[in-house]
Amino acid sequence: MKHFSSYGPVDCEEHFCVSRKDLVKSCIDQIIGKPGKSGHYFTIWAPRQTGKTWLMRQVKKEIENRYGDRFIIGSMSVQGVLIKEQEDEEIFLEKVPQLVWETFKIDMEAPPESWENLKDLFSRKKDIFDRPVILFIDEFDSLPPKVIDRLVTLFRDMYLKPDSYILHGLALIGVRAVLGVESLRGSPFNIQRSLHVPNLTGNEVEDLFSQYRQEWGCGLQSARMSGHYIYEVE
Repeated sequence: MKHFSSYGPVDCEEHFCVSRKDLVKSCIDQIIGKPGKSGHYFTIWAPRQTGKTWLMRQVKKEIENRYGDRFIIGSMSVQGVLIKEQEDEEIFLEKVPQLVWETFKIDMEAPPESWENLKDLFSRKKDIFDRPVILFIDEFDSLPPKVIDRLVTLFRDMYLKPDSYILHGLALIGVRAVLGVESLRGSPFNIQRSLHVPNLTGNEVEDLFSQYRQEWGCGLQSARMSGHYIYEVE
């Protein structure tokens, strides 16, 4: 039997859920872009427990179904990257090999020697990837502002040089609409687009209750008494 859940991404085989097809399509359209051109680099933002990670997984699955082996898609989480306030931002570079392994199963021999060298991972000259790369970075704004500043500056440079880099599309996922505003050099990610993940609509909530009634054969009052609650509704 299905049930309501608010603990992490929803599994539609186990939980009551809604497809949010328009939102998934909007995200795919941005990250893929127009035929023959690069996709976009943008942020996906919303408060916690509103379905950002679920959206990332749905988009990844849909791109794989729709485009087959045309792209290499990586889902990276930096939530576990712990950098103390007093530590230098260069510490992040030491964590890159582990992140790359978890995301792409590529074994880097050593960390990048500099921030500039970090771009080599997506350099067309290096031939590390044989197809265009689409990258999702979850919990991006959990990183220290000085690391965010460095990374978005590099991403901006790659975005402006599509002939040199194979990073086709990038989505930075967090709780804020604008990332990189802490930059001492202004806003380095001014090529950014933004996709907000809204709360469930009234029709979507009604759909969830309808699913519950069909599954459990009882009304809304029984749903409330049973201790089951709708996920992602504020």
